[in-house]
Amino acid sequence: ELLIEKNEEVDFHLEPFASTSSAWTPHPKPRSSLREKRLRENTFDPLRLSDASAAKSPNAVRPAAVVLASALPLIATPSVASAATAFAPNAPGAALAAYGHYIALIGMLGCIMVERLTIKPNMNDAEEDAIAAADIGLGIFGVLIAYTGYLRAVEFEKGFAFYSHEPLFWIKVAFVGVFGASSFFNTVIIIQRALAKREGKLQPMGEKLSKRMIQICNAELTAIAIIPLTATFMARGVGYSEDIPWQAEAALAALIFGGLSFKYVKEALTFEENPTLLESSE
Repeated sequence: ELLIEKNEEVDFHLEPFASTSSAWTPHPKPRSSLREKRLRENTFDPLRLSDASAAKSPNAVRPAAVVLASALPLIATPSVASAATAFAPNAPGAALAAYGHYIALIGMLGCIMVERLTIKPNMNDAEEDAIAAADIGLGIFGVLIAYTGYLRAVEFEKGFAFYSHEPLFWIKVAFVGVFGASSFFNTVIIIQRALAKREGKLQPMGEKLSKRMIQICNAELTAIAIIPLTATFMARGVGYSEDIPWQAEAALAALIFGGLSFKYVKEALTFEENPTLLESSE
């Protein structure tokens, strides 16, 4: 009896600990619920279309899906779709002008590269024809880029009221003037050689002239690399100022273009290989 009473006392004292231990003992969560929670946190689903509760009943109608489906006719409505271009006046014209501008830039780069890689001393007839065709293409693309650039600066984009007070715009125009003026040297030389070839009086190109024409091509490539850089800063209003009169900036850009044009055309018309001087010195 004493043993039984002791055992009962032990059971009596252990029973509270057994009952209370289940209260604070942590219960492990099922792995499936943790996996689903992590999946929901890492998945972009603002409408909760991939809710696990909906996956259990495939025939259930999801309210979020109903709302999305009902919005599709509104999205396809022309009046609603045109709201995206409500603040873009004459968007098709602006897009075509920009496309023509980019195509002209790529075309000019290709023509200059043809000249740069073809010009050399003692070119044959095929190479002479190649640089002549490349220079014609350069002129055509140059007219296109000037026309589309005018449209983008005056008719489209931010308008001339913005660009006229942007000093980088006039710096860009000055670089364009340097590019165009320097190209006159190669153009004049190529025209002279094409006329001489037609008359049967073409002389082989010397090393001095070929080096000078290659220098011009390198300068043109450098200008093509700099001009788009100034355009990106210009379009974002970097350096915008209304304190400087735009007429003065425009006059400076025109003066640069006119002066350099005269210089390079004169250099091309008066350029000489001086073979007689070389022979006499030898």
